[in-house]
Amino acid sequence: MELGQHIKGHRARLGMSQEQLAEAIFVSRQTISNWETDRTYPDVQSLLLLSNLFGESVDDLIKGDVEEMKAVLTNEAKRLNRLGAVMAACGGAAVVWAVATALLDLSWPVILIPAIALFAPAAVAAGMAEKIKRDNQLFTYRAVEAFMRGEDPDVASEANRKAGRAWWGKLVAKTAIAIVVGFCCGWGLISIVQKLLA
Repeated sequence: MELGQHIKGHRARLGMSQEQLAEAIFVSRQTISNWETDRTYPDVQSLLLLSNLFGESVDDLIKGDVEEMKAVLTNEAKRLNRLGAVMAACGGAAVVWAVATALLDLSWPVILIPAIALFAPAAVAAGMAEKIKRDNQLFTYRAVEAFMRGEDPDVASEANRKAGRAWWGKLVAKTAIAIVVGFCCGWGLISIVQKLLA
């Protein structure tokens, strides 16, 4: 890939730090670092902003990298889909196990240890999915949905940039809420089913 080297070269030519370039095109410094080391690739909106800033056409900026970039982005979207399937399957299996074994009135270690073992891959998959979304600046549902369909996610939109600023806080809040709601719903479902079977 030549794109990472082109970005780094143009940034050096303009005397900009990664942080200054990131601010100029509305992304994080880590995103610039990822582009320059070919870990991730800019979306269409970012390419246009880079092109304008560097005074070079998008074609010249990406040269022969187009097909490889498309392949990488397509693979990222497929990987996001697979991670979603892992989250749903493992998370669902953990809930089914916890409810079924609680209804059988088994001991807590017998209920919790396999449930945690089933839930762990779902949590890891969720973390990996969040990393893909962060690396591609997909902070709104609309951006994620467009990315999954292979369309321009419009990461420079005001809504996406605003959501990106509060990404860590929202992630922590969503995780805490999911744990509390999951625990309450699971406990409530077990209680209801036990009463129905009694």
